[in-house]
Amino acid sequence: MRPIGKLRLSVLILLGPTLWYGDKLLALEDNSFNGSDTLRLGDVITSVLQHNDRAAAARFMEKAAAAEIGPAGAWDDPMLMLGVQNLPTSFKFDEDPMTMKMVGLSQRIPYAGQKGLQGKASRASAEAAREEAKGTVLELVTAAKLTYFNLYYQRQSLEFVFAQREIQKEILASVTARLRTDQASQADVAAAQADLWRLQADILSSEQDVAAAGNELLALMGLEQGTQLPPLDDPDFASLSQPSETWLANAEAYPALKKLKFQGDNYRYAASAARRMRWPMMEFEGSYGFREDIPLDPESMAPAMKADNMVSFQVNLSLPIFSGRQQGNMARSMEAMRLSAESEYDQMLREVKSDLATLYSRAQRLAQSLTLYRDRIVPADQDAYRSAFASFATNRIPFSSLQMYALNIYRDKLMANQIAYELARTLAEAEKYLINPDILSAQ
Repeated sequence: MRPIGKLRLSVLILLGPTLWYGDKLLALEDNSFNGSDTLRLGDVITSVLQHNDRAAAARFMEKAAAAEIGPAGAWDDPMLMLGVQNLPTSFKFDEDPMTMKMVGLSQRIPYAGQKGLQGKASRASAEAAREEAKGTVLELVTAAKLTYFNLYYQRQSLEFVFAQREIQKEILASVTARLRTDQASQADVAAAQADLWRLQADILSSEQDVAAAGNELLALMGLEQGTQLPPLDDPDFASLSQPSETWLANAEAYPALKKLKFQGDNYRYAASAARRMRWPMMEFEGSYGFREDIPLDPESMAPAMKADNMVSFQVNLSLPIFSGRQQGNMARSMEAMRLSAESEYDQMLREVKSDLATLYSRAQRLAQSLTLYRDRIVPADQDAYRSAFASFATNRIPFSSLQMYALNIYRDKLMANQIAYELARTLAEAEKYLINPDILSAQ
């Protein structure tokens, strides 16, 4: 029996994916094969993260949000002013002493601090996008695990049907031999043959289920249909040995929760920035004017005049009569959205903790049931069948009793396989709360 309590963090160690095609080894995207002929869960996760465009799209959105941080908190560009002041209609620069060529600069001063708050809001938005990308990675990892487990346990089920067919062949051979000595009836032989054919039909059905599960895994990994998958590594139930407190302690690190937290921060900073923008806006202007000297007028005998250059400074303050109301409404809207995000965060945190508690309880009970089936029930079924077969050979029990003992092995093996599958699915659902997606993304 395979131990189910052995710790191994194979889901966090992503190896290069390699597959079999015919009798040849295939390495995917320059990832070397690790020397084994087994496909591991880490290989599948790596391939899914490399080939699925949802992960790439989430990373692009994260980069786009990060690129908005700088522009959001940047000051407005200064304005350069070039021109002429007090130029007569004669267009003579030396006719009037007040005529001058002017160069100046103007700059808006965000003294209210709204630019810094807008930068913080943009940074919080970028963090929310980052957590969303992590959530996408975890969704893909969970999908990879569920698909991998589906194929693994479908193959296990097929193996059990093949094993049961061998038992049924053994029963048919025994019944046929007893028929020759008039110790069994033709009806017993026909019933044994019918059971064998039923198993053959179960094999066909199981092979179809295996093929469908394999196609689903190939599609998720981004591989061509028809690629032959090697044997799958046995799932490890690493999280079972952790106490429930460890599971619950990781709840707040769930990316969907952290995304809501950062969204709340974004709305809070945006509301503060909108309130600051109700203040008058300040603009500073400065200019320098170049004046021409006034020459001697020969007709009026007026003397020449020396014209000094001139400097001007000016501060403009806006009157937020109309925009102030709009910014106030914007602040109230952002504040309401912040409260909504915080309420959603609180509710989701309760749901995540509840989900983790339920998953933990279910996993523990499934593990106990699996141990009972693998270590006690199935071995007892096999012992009972061997004893019944010996009794049937000596004509001490009827054929129907032998068939019942054989059927118990088949039924309980399939039940154990179903329990193991449910346990693997339960742990996969729980591990989306427990795994650090940064480790996965860094591979």
